[in-house]
Amino acid sequence: FTPGLRAEALQIVMNYQRGPLYTPPSVLEPGGTKGTLALPGYGGGANWPGAAVDPEEGIIFIPSATVPIVMALKKGDPDRTDFAYTRTGDIYPPLVRGLPLIKPPWGRITAIDLNTGEHLWMVPNGAAPEAVRNHPELQDLGLDFSKMGQNGRPGALVTKTLLIVGEGGGLRGGASRPIEAGGPMFRAYDKRTGAVVGEIELPANTTGVPMSYMIERKQYIVVAIGAREHPAQLIALSLP
Repeated sequence: FTPGLRAEALQIVMNYQRGPLYTPPSVLEPGGTKGTLALPGYGGGANWPGAAVDPEEGIIFIPSATVPIVMALKKGDPDRTDFAYTRTGDIYPPLVRGLPLIKPPWGRITAIDLNTGEHLWMVPNGAAPEAVRNHPELQDLGLDFSKMGQNGRPGALVTKTLLIVGEGGGLRGGASRPIEAGGPMFRAYDKRTGAVVGEIELPANTTGVPMSYMIERKQYIVVAIGAREHPAQLIALSLP
């Protein structure tokens, strides 16, 4: 966001092994690096809970997250494992004055033509996490926090005209996650453009993939929600 923050981020990155796709995890040695930086991490990018596919138009809609992780190994303890090496160290790299190491969007939705591989559109999935929106060093920079994206692992549902996506549970990685992400907003996007055509704030974050069904010619959408302070529920929605 600023030259100073960028310089501090680069100093943090210099402590880690970096390289192209498929750069392997590094073994921690005295005087060596703190591990290998991977982006996306092995939790995604695009991973659980998957994507939504429109078989009629041949388009896949993929929610994804942008969260770097650290891949570091140590020699396996023969009293505890048969593996030559096991994982060790912190999962996430340090924050930069309480901010993510990399620039937004930290969560996005991408529409891809399955016949050509062309990316038809990409939109950020929601606004920046609360810790970023309220960060004191960012308040006077004129930033648009509404388009920085949540990385809370949302599920997607596609219909004839709409793409239905929440902001995700924000519980991935538990308390060790550097910035709590995900949110309670539940949105309908125009599946051909990515434009938001409707949204509603739920009582808690979405924690599962939405589904749809019809009873007596009325369509419903159901999604699972929950949070650390909110018991798990299924919420059913319909138009009046």
